[in-house]
Amino acid sequence: MLALRLKDWRRYEGLAELREAFAFLERHRDGAELADGRHEIADDRLYALMITHWPKPVPECRFETHARYADVVYLVSGSEMIGYAPAESLEPEGEYDGEKDVAFYGPPEFFTPVLLKPGMVTVFYPEDGHMPGCIYEREEEVKKVVVKVKVG
Repeated sequence: MLALRLKDWRRYEGLAELREAFAFLERHRDGAELADGRHEIADDRLYALMITHWPKPVPECRFETHARYADVVYLVSGSEMIGYAPAESLEPEGEYDGEKDVAFYGPPEFFTPVLLKPGMVTVFYPEDGHMPGCIYEREEEVKKVVVKVKVG
């Protein structure tokens, strides 16, 4: 799991596999021309989801992982908390859905809250359990872009 400001991504040489995702986010940093939904970047290898939503209280949120894609989450507006816990510390709830590339988990004993404000990016790899869409500070509409980067 990584957390950084979009403007600082070039400082991290190890992020070369995410270069196209960060370049896409820089071109669309205000999200104005992106309608909600899927936006193709490079076939199924790299695509973006523009999402507008109202975050939920933590007890209504669920942990998830993805086997084939890393999630590069960029907050355009609003604020959101995403919980983080290593996948091996989570208890599965149901089976992995290969078509949607998602597995869900029950709440762990402990997780790390990652607090996002506009301009911030988080990256969650397949080994990173994450609980997106949680209220941070106050209820407010959130706009975010999730770039899916094929890693598996």
